[in-house]
Amino acid sequence: MPQNDSQQFSLLDLLEKPPIEALYSPDQIYDSNDVSLITRLTEDHRFDRKSAKAQPKELAKYLSGFGNGPNVDGGVLAIGIEEDGTISGCAHLTQDRLSDLERLGENHCPDGRFETKRVPAVNSSGQNDFIILARIRYVEGKLVELSNGEAYERLGDECKRLLDQKKQEIRIDKGERSFEQEPCGLVYPDDFDENAIARFTKLVTENISTDLQYSREDILKNYHLGRERSGTFVCNNACALLFAKDPVTVFPGLVVHFLRYEGKEALSGQHYNVVKDRLISGTIVEVIRGAAELIEANVREFTEFRNGKFFTVSEYPRDAWYEMIVNACVHRSFNIRNAPIFVRMFDDRIEVESPGGFMPQITPATIVGTHRPRNPFVMRSLREFGEVRCISEGTRRMVAEMSAANLPPPEFKQKQSDNLCVICTLRNNVKDRSNSLDSDAYKALGEAVAFSLTPDERKIVNYLIEHGKINVSDALRILSTTRWHTARDMLSALERRGILDYMTSGKPRDAHSHYRLTQKDG
Repeated sequence: MPQNDSQQFSLLDLLEKPPIEALYSPDQIYDSNDVSLITRLTEDHRFDRKSAKAQPKELAKYLSGFGNGPNVDGGVLAIGIEEDGTISGCAHLTQDRLSDLERLGENHCPDGRFETKRVPAVNSSGQNDFIILARIRYVEGKLVELSNGEAYERLGDECKRLLDQKKQEIRIDKGERSFEQEPCGLVYPDDFDENAIARFTKLVTENISTDLQYSREDILKNYHLGRERSGTFVCNNACALLFAKDPVTVFPGLVVHFLRYEGKEALSGQHYNVVKDRLISGTIVEVIRGAAELIEANVREFTEFRNGKFFTVSEYPRDAWYEMIVNACVHRSFNIRNAPIFVRMFDDRIEVESPGGFMPQITPATIVGTHRPRNPFVMRSLREFGEVRCISEGTRRMVAEMSAANLPPPEFKQKQSDNLCVICTLRNNVKDRSNSLDSDAYKALGEAVAFSLTPDERKIVNYLIEHGKINVSDALRILSTTRWHTARDMLSALERRGILDYMTSGKPRDAHSHYRLTQKDG
């Protein structure tokens, strides 16, 4: 086994400290020469096995699948092992057949990148034999296709054939195709907001230290938002996203769909719990600005009691959720034209769902601080707009702001629904909000009453601000006590102090009886 790489595992290492096989990288699998390891491995995103009976075109699918990702480390293919893991070997094959296997169908997939080697093994009949290991590389900058135009990507334990839209997605993500630079089909200047373009060019010229005069078209060309063709200025998709009068005619999905839920889960049917449902459309700047205004109106403020004083804090730091919206709008896939961005607000979190998966080399573990924009020309232009303040600070700013507010760091994950999407989640500290009051409650109660409340009583008042009413069963779910009588007595005490009103029909055992905050006159 090679010993020149500190990351490689020797046989002694394997015996003394068995590694977790699921954590092996493709390079570690390929370099190990340990047949027992290879037979133990399960097929997944980085490893597969094939019988020596496999045909070249079938093997070529693996060149495409591992070459396209989404795992940018590529993968390993073991040839000479059956589906059930038994070693059938390759020694019985003719030299021509071995040559075909070791070429891995490259004639069917000329853009594939790989290397192979033979690893000694004992076959299922107990005879000395060997298997062929192929180390297949991820290919930067290009969609890896078969010669017949088919293409695949490695998802889980399968090489999935790609539809045309997904092919285009990978071409864009790898930089082979610039979706931003393609003509948008709109007529300049008729189909564009000239006032918005004038504001943009004014911002640009104010930042240029020169006395030279530039036309609007010169500035748009400099920002890669269009080009001259046969004496006509032709705008591209990036320009349409920024300045089109009616951008949804080109990008129907240039929309933020805002949903505010009551509770911590999305329910349906008779339990449907959406309390606010809004659509924000327009140019990308208008969508960012409109979504920010809507979120700001729905983010709650809480008045915390610390060291004998009240301090007002936001449910989430503004810069954190603002950057989350900017990222969703700027880094989404516009090639998925019909898919909107979703913003979902729950009692305990905000989720933003953006169309398109992670860019190559981006994972939930590496996204913080990694700069790999999907739409770099839109991003560059947005820096000129004052509304987009946090765009250059990115995910690190989000982490720092959440940490400063004593909140969990942002969460990122990739999800497959109709299309791949990335979901970013910010969580609040609703479970620990025993020493704070909703600011609306604080204003309604006044400082003197607010000061007198215990942590459990603040929880009750916060619940009432969010839900409007509370009964003993509700109180038991949020209080530190598990005793029904204790919760009832606490609600009754707040009623006697004039903080709550008890609402009942007067009937014995009224199942609909509840408490609400006392309604103040005027």
